[in-house]
Amino acid sequence: MRIKSDFITNSSSTNYIIINKTNQVKTLVDFVEETPHLIEQFINSYNWHDKNKFNQKAMLISAAANNATWQPGEEKYITFGDEDGTIIGGVFDYMLRDGGESASFKWKFASHAR
Repeated sequence: MRIKSDFITNSSSTNYIIINKTNQVKTLVDFVEETPHLIEQFINSYNWHDKNKFNQKAMLISAAANNATWQPGEEKYITFGDEDGTIIGGVFDYMLRDGGESASFKWKFASHAR
């Protein structure tokens, strides 16, 4: 058992495995471009967020600033969390949990951390 004696937040992070299903190099920007429904679901599910701040354009900017690259067929273990203060971290921390698939990617839940 671990005991934390300093400030405790309600922040979380979630670990995922994201797989590039293609024979081309893909990026986090490509992932966001293929999954616009995730930001829409996030806004509809968590209406306490500012809809002017959380949108597809903001997701693309956040993805470019926090970009990751997948080689053809690569599985990448990646963490998204609301505590990092990025839009992509806040949205994907919650919206990738059920797993899914797009034209170029497949993702699944790996673990949850607090």
